[in-house]
Amino acid sequence: MNNIGQRIKALRKKNGMTQERLADHLGVTDKAVSKWECGLTAPDLALIMPLARVLQVSADELLGGNPAEIDERRAEFDERCDNHLKYDTKENYAMARMAVNEYPADYKYLSWLALCEMYVAYCSEYKADSTEPFSAEMMECAIKHNNTVIAECEDTKIREKAIWNAMVCYANMGRHDEALKYAEMFPREAPLTRDKAMELCLQGDRLTEYRKWSAYRQLRNLCAAFSRIYWFAESGEQYAIAALDAEEMMIETAFPDGNYLDFHKNLCCIYQKRAEFATRAGDCGKAVECLRRMMEHAQKIPGGEMCFTSGALAGLSVKFEQDNMLPYVINGVDDVNRPIPEQLKNRLKLEIFDPLRGREDFAALLG
Repeated sequence: MNNIGQRIKALRKKNGMTQERLADHLGVTDKAVSKWECGLTAPDLALIMPLARVLQVSADELLGGNPAEIDERRAEFDERCDNHLKYDTKENYAMARMAVNEYPADYKYLSWLALCEMYVAYCSEYKADSTEPFSAEMMECAIKHNNTVIAECEDTKIREKAIWNAMVCYANMGRHDEALKYAEMFPREAPLTRDKAMELCLQGDRLTEYRKWSAYRQLRNLCAAFSRIYWFAESGEQYAIAALDAEEMMIETAFPDGNYLDFHKNLCCIYQKRAEFATRAGDCGKAVECLRRMMEHAQKIPGGEMCFTSGALAGLSVKFEQDNMLPYVINGVDDVNRPIPEQLKNRLKLEIFDPLRGREDFAALLG
């Protein structure tokens, strides 16, 4: 195609649009669209980005850029977007802005930008008032972009992430009633699920193995549910200790031989939190012992394909990626490019553990 009019016509038809519908989206007349497609006139420069968004292409693609260069650029953005936790927050924000500018029709990138805006809202240079915990203006930008994704994106996973992130923004701003509206967008439980369907179709050993897989996933979800009770607790109140005990007991009961595999990550978080509670309570000896057990579990986190060897899930083989991701990532502290034991050593530098710094047993953990 040698002109923009031909590309507009082809992309319009690819998206199942009439000239009238495209004109409505852009606030122009259908005669203007017809003139573009006939090569009599070209769209104004100010319409290029909205036109690219409506036709679901990048501005470069709309203008006839080099396909090889476009593919290479998209691959760069995809890698950054998919692995954003590995990169500096402000660098991510700059890259996400470029991605949205170049690919305005890509809701994956817009959702990524909204997430970055939520993160950089806590960076000092974006806050108008240094006494505030975050930039309200940046949070509002994140909400606006998430709402665009929610309203326009048809990809369920991307849309659900946007709902979640908008909810988190409102909750972080203390606007809990507004956050609740987003929380209510999620279904409690689908009446028909893949697990129910598979159980009707599988038989024998395959059915048993699938049920083990289902139990494994449910155990992970239940552990996550209990961890959300204690992880955000400031002190060792009874409900938080009960949640810690419940999650640890479930793991120990499920795998009586101590071969916990990826649940060692959960136990790292359990013992970190126990240590925090003990430190606040003034029991430094117990705190250091909990941190020692945390580091022991960190050394046992698996990589590659391994098998559970006891309990109800005995024989279930799981392939574990060495992703260096704990259930909860502490922004500004964790470096997910480094092994988990090193990340946890860095967590020992948190202010909460200052009362332990004069102890030899605590210093040994840092060594």
